Amino acid sequence: MLTPDTLYVQIFADRLVATNAGTGETAEVRRDARSASPRMLVGDFTLAQQEMKEAVKAVRRGWRSPEILLHPMERIEGGITPIEARVLLELGAGAGASRVAVHTGPALSGLAVREAIRGAKG
Repeated sequence: MLTPDTLYVQIFADRLVATNAGTGETAEVRRDARSASPRMLVGDFTLAQQEMKEAVKAVRRGWRSPEILLHPMERIEGGITPIEARVLLELGAGAGASRVAVHTGPALSGLAVREAIRGAKG
């Protein structure tokens, strides 16, 4: 049975770091300074969407739509709001994901990424 790629995307104000949890392949996409704002990681949705698509394309290897775990790494003091979570979920869906989850907490790798996606609500 074919399984979709499981991708882990760490989101910083100046870059996206995408990792294919199955292959270990990593790609970094530099972000346009206009795509983030001083308060949020996503200030311009259209630019952020293009950057997310580029990051996913760089590490995606399978034919099926990938599962993506998005991990905001900065500008999350006090947690993320439901609106911020929704924006991130929409970015993942727009990048072609079959399933998207948002993670806050320590960095993950390997099987922990898949477990975080499977354990997410929704």
